[in-house]
Amino acid sequence: MAVTYKLLGAAILISAAAGIGWVQAAAYAARPKQLRLLHHALARLETAIVYGQTPLSTAFYDIAQQMPAALRDIFISASKAMGHSAAFPLTAREAWQQAWDHYGSNTALSKEDLRIVKELGYSLGISDREDQSKHIKLAIKQLEQEEWSAREDHSRYGKMTRSLGVLAGLLVVILMY
Repeated sequence: MAVTYKLLGAAILISAAAGIGWVQAAAYAARPKQLRLLHHALARLETAIVYGQTPLSTAFYDIAQQMPAALRDIFISASKAMGHSAAFPLTAREAWQQAWDHYGSNTALSKEDLRIVKELGYSLGISDREDQSKHIKLAIKQLEQEEWSAREDHSRYGKMTRSLGVLAGLLVVILMY
């Protein structure tokens, strides 16, 4: 009977450690996907500003409708903070900064990724369309580099973290018994 409980406990420990490894591997996989989505969102923003001459609050809201939850919250928050429904509407820079400060931690983006998108906020809504387009293109280029780095990290560390989770669980079981 005691052997059964030991085996059950060992299986639970190994499963828990493997689960932690899988969760970490999923984080490595999520970052390049979110960077790609953010790249597409900024390209849509550039199109809305340059060709559609769409107000930023409306452009943010329209882009949010095509984003997954983590990024949608950021664009909706910025849109609402700038919108007419807000008691004290914020500038584009303030709304962008506030949205990323509040919801940026819900994403899989790194500190460097967040720095790039926050820097973009300094030029939103304060210059002409061509200048904003240049700043958005620069941010897109920087995010493309970060995406390449994130893909490298995923291919390098994704399998390793899954394997380390299982191996760590096995190690704990061996040390305990």
